[in-house]
Amino acid sequence: MQEGLIDAMPDRFFNELVDNGIETVEQFEDAYAGDYSSGADFAEQLCDDCGYLSESNLPTWISGCIDWDLVWNSALRHDYFMVEGKYPGDLRFFSCHF
Repeated sequence: MQEGLIDAMPDRFFNELVDNGIETVEQFEDAYAGDYSSGADFAEQLCDDCGYLSESNLPTWISGCIDWDLVWNSALRHDYFMVEGKYPGDLRFFSCHF
């Protein structure tokens, strides 16, 4: 996260972090997983970062048919949570395991 950006977040952002157990800078740094426009975007990027898309040589005509919203809702939302940032659609993702 860009330096100083955290200071510009609304109070509800910090309240949601505390509600999810993030109370220190160290916990924030350990849990922060990036900012994305949706759970689907986060799911696709996480799967790509983990090598699931490239290691299997999955053709784009198959990977383009994956329902990334379903991946987020059925598999990843139990291990990650999102908090809306400064404006609608500014979603910050955090690991539940920090």
